[in-house]
Amino acid sequence: MISSKFVCTISLTLILLTTVASADSTFGREGFWGGIDAGAGYLMQSFDEEDKDDIYFFLGFKAGYAINPHVLLGLELSGWLLEAEDPSDPNEGEGLMQAFVITQLYPSKESGFYARLGGGYVNNWSNRPNEPSNKRGWGLTAGLGYNFKIYEAIPINSFATYSFGETGKWDYRAVTVGLGFGF
Repeated sequence: MISSKFVCTISLTLILLTTVASADSTFGREGFWGGIDAGAGYLMQSFDEEDKDDIYFFLGFKAGYAINPHVLLGLELSGWLLEAEDPSDPNEGEGLMQAFVITQLYPSKESGFYARLGGGYVNNWSNRPNEPSNKRGWGLTAGLGYNFKIYEAIPINSFATYSFGETGKWDYRAVTVGLGFGF
């Protein structure tokens, strides 16, 4: 069952999207671009004979090149912090990292709406004893978003994505919402 924190995050993102949808969002999408995304992800994990789901902090860095005003290609390094590391206990700490090739498609030059597709490498790392410290595999992501200006050529984007991947006997599915800054 999806928790109330996640539902509130989705609701706030949708309100923000509708509030700024009428704002001036024309950008000269050309040349090199980059950005930082942060948000919350509802992550569902399946491993061995156990399933686990919860909401985790999401952080992503992306950069690339605009082929034309409708197509942006790039790389994204992102992930979720599943368990914070504790300096007093070296057996704590776990995360999920994605290194994806992504494409952002804008249907209109004047619109800030975009669709995002990507895929690539996934790494689930853990500091727990008696477990492999790195489980490697593959994953895919798809999502929607909206860019809007806050100052000159600095866009903010709100986004919602669905991601999944697997590393042997472990797989995940995630619904993530958040905000990002671009340059």
